Amino acid sequence: MRKLGLLAVPVVLSLAVLAGCTTKDSASGTPSPSASSASPQQSPAATTKDSIVYAQSVAITSLDTAGAQPQGYPSGYEAAFAIYNGLVKFDESLGFQPSLAEKWTTSDDGLTWTFTLRQGVTFQDGTPFNADAVVGYYTKMLDKTYNVGSITLWAPIDKIVKDGDYSVKIVTKEPYGGLLNTLAHGSALIPSPAALTKYGKDIGLNPVGTGPYMLDKFQPGTELTLKAYDNYFGGKPLYKQITYKYVGDAAGRIAALKSGQADVIDAVPVEMADDLKSNANIEVINKPGLQVFGVGLNQTNPILQDKAVRQALNYAIQKDAIVKALFKGYATVLTSPLAPNTTGYVKSGEYGYDAAKAKKMLEDAGWKAGADGILQKDGKRMSFKLRTPDGMYPNDVLVAETVQNQLKAIGVEVKIDKVEKSTFWNSIKVPKAKVDYDMALFGYNPSHGNGVIHMDAMFATNPSETENPVQWNFNWYSNKEVDAAIKDANKQTNPDKRNESLGKAEKIVWDESPYIWLYAKNNIVAKKKEIGPVTVLPVVFTLVHQTK
Repeated sequence: MRKLGLLAVPVVLSLAVLAGCTTKDSASGTPSPSASSASPQQSPAATTKDSIVYAQSVAITSLDTAGAQPQGYPSGYEAAFAIYNGLVKFDESLGFQPSLAEKWTTSDDGLTWTFTLRQGVTFQDGTPFNADAVVGYYTKMLDKTYNVGSITLWAPIDKIVKDGDYSVKIVTKEPYGGLLNTLAHGSALIPSPAALTKYGKDIGLNPVGTGPYMLDKFQPGTELTLKAYDNYFGGKPLYKQITYKYVGDAAGRIAALKSGQADVIDAVPVEMADDLKSNANIEVINKPGLQVFGVGLNQTNPILQDKAVRQALNYAIQKDAIVKALFKGYATVLTSPLAPNTTGYVKSGEYGYDAAKAKKMLEDAGWKAGADGILQKDGKRMSFKLRTPDGMYPNDVLVAETVQNQLKAIGVEVKIDKVEKSTFWNSIKVPKAKVDYDMALFGYNPSHGNGVIHMDAMFATNPSETENPVQWNFNWYSNKEVDAAIKDANKQTNPDKRNESLGKAEKIVWDESPYIWLYAKNNIVAKKKEIGPVTVLPVVFTLVHQTK
């Protein structure tokens, strides 16, 4: 039996009791920032420190932005954003801001985007930045054998064309409203052409960009040290040195922060956040995130093909109680397949806790309690295997156990199948005939911030039943109306029209409930108050590479 830490015991007890009872700016072409839950105001005072240490929960293994979930996600991207720049970047509300592109326009047919590039910029090896650098690298990213990490983001692009030394045209196959999301993503960060030629496949160990910091020392999997790049076009780097250090244990990261061995830490456990808040020398940054969690209901199981059953399972779960007890309020109950800050979010409904309604829905569907209290119909028991990773998501096993207990209260038997986090994804992404589970706890994080891509990844019909799901529709959900709405939304460059089509897809999926919808988690980061600002993006990345 798994031992629980002292902090987890009251949570388990409390849940056991509960179980029984964007618009577009016409001048710049930049969508204005959307509304977002604000994090606490950070001190604007400049730091007196020359160097800082960022203790990360995931090891950085490479700085190759074209790699498969490159560099140790999300830690590698966090450092890559300090080394490289792309054409555009996210602000804290996921609006789009100029970076290596000063401005952009879109053609009337929505197919051609023209980017005016910043002049006078050099890469950290002295190579000039110009249209050739953009066209050369972005053309590589259209090749699925090269771009093995993010090809789905780039697939809508037909070609990238030089339009003068400091102008580039990106032509899409169809109108593509998510292009700026792709260009703000980590896979769109641009390395030096000379460095690519020199290092080839080893560019991830020898990164060279146009960002405020450049490589100093790198021990993959352990520690990365960056030094200030004084010729950075965006202002003088705030620190002379930044060290990204892998500290996988949360208690170790917190101890390092309190002792001064670290200045910033990520992935603060919810049960430790309030303690850090009480420390006068520490600031806690709490940012609502985009990662949504739920229990996938596999459509290969005939019982779960009944929408009434899926909806009843949703009404049986005390989602508010999970957020309060397991996440101390540092999460938000879902009201859509998307988290509220995701581009294209439309409130789709609510499944408030109503055990009586859940029981009535199952009774109306023909399910009656057997001698042991478990529901039965036509000789079959309502019994499911719930697969969960162990230690990959915050409180993942505890969430699974809570769902198990609360479903038992309405006569549904759930058997938990714990899987090592290193093998979890491969265990659920299998051909339809090889599915060996009924439910799976899963959290999807759209690091591109694009709700269309999010919906497509999780709910578009898989193209082949004999192959692995191409993205994350491991539930084998399929609805042609949803497919059409997502496809239409993807073509819309007008945000209002895109949200109209996407909202239609969200509401259908929400009603059909291929998931037990749970929560979107917050990103919780802590830092020493004496250092400068830290940016925590809703897309999960913590950025410490500030400039003066």
